[in-house]
Parts: sequence; structure tokens; C-alpha cells
Amino acid sequence: MKKVIEFHKEGYNCAESIVKAINEDKGLNIPVSIATPFGAGMAVGTTCGAITGTLMAIGAVKGRESGKAANETRELSRNLINKIKEKYGTCQCVELKKKGISCDEIIEFSYDILKESI
Repeated sequence: MKKVIEFHKEGYNCAESIVKAINEDKGLNIPVSIATPFGAGMAVGTTCGAITGTLMAIGAVKGRESGKAANETRELSRNLINKIKEKYGTCQCVELKKKGISCDEIIEFSYDILKESI
């Protein structure tokens, strides 16, 4: 079982699991707590926590520190969203659940895209 799924099984939400796993895999120190509000589609079934957690990790690694710097995250973000929509037809937590997509499946898929991106 992949570490990102193990974290989810330990009780971390989808977004927290992504952040915790990328910290461990890449030796980063992104606060896991920043991802806490994003689980369960921001607690209301909107954008999936695995997706928002992945976007946070992309921002932490590839984000900019100056408003004048180029935003290198846009292409990576579009790539993630497009791959999710291609495979599942939606990024919405509630819709993914209706389609029978498990949290573990979307966490693993998102995390694999993240690892390819950074």
C-alpha cells in the first residue's frame, strides 16, 4: 500500500494525506495543518480534498515568492485538473462519491500526478 493511502487510513483527510506524503517523499516541511479545512470537498462536497492538497503541494514547491515572477504553477494546475476531469468527469467531491469513486482512488491518482509534476 502506498504511503499516501496509509496516511488516509490513519485518519488524515484527503488533502492532509497528500501534503503529509509529499513532505515525507521529498523532504519538505509543508504544514499538514494548512490542508485540514480542505477535506471532504472543503467540508461541503465541493472541490475534492485530494485535488486541493495536490494544488497546495504544487504551490509549495513551484510557487512564486514575488508578484513579478512568472507563475509556473498554472500549467501544472491545469494538467492536474484536466487529468482528473478526463478520468472522472468532475473535480467535485460529492459527484465523485455519487460515481462510486473512493477517496483512496482519487488520492492515489492525484498523488501520482503530483509526483510526475514536481
